[in-house]
Amino acid sequence: MEERPESIEISPGDGESPWSGDSDDTGPGGTVLSGNVTSFGGEGEKSPYWTEANPNEERKGPSNGGWFAIGLILAPGAMWFVSFILIIIGDFMFQPADEIFYTLAWLLWPAGLIGGLVWSFTKGSKYFAYGLLTALVVIPAVFILAMIVMVIVFFGF
Repeated sequence: MEERPESIEISPGDGESPWSGDSDDTGPGGTVLSGNVTSFGGEGEKSPYWTEANPNEERKGPSNGGWFAIGLILAPGAMWFVSFILIIIGDFMFQPADEIFYTLAWLLWPAGLIGGLVWSFTKGSKYFAYGLLTALVVIPAVFILAMIVMVIVFFGF
């Protein structure tokens, strides 16, 4: 959970300006600001600066790790399943209707990735986007690099 500093108000203590006075106080060892420092947090929800939710209330929705797992496992799994169903339907169709289902199955992945990224970054669950990017970009890249390394080691280039 992010820790945010508490809002404060700085006001002159005696009603006089901190800059009016002797120039001796303005040196490196002198006081630049003086006055009373009070917290707006003491006013609770009545304060215009109080934005923190009640810490005793439960958060709604999955945690950051939950969003990452959904983006890493569930969302690509759902896209794969729908894509598989569209290809199966296309196999049972005749020309030219089968091309429509094949095209939809092919377009589902980029649309799902871009739509998921836009949704997650605009709605504030950025860990869902990190999970999607890991599943659809990082993991295939690691497998391709591992295959290249395996070929290099196997053939001794």
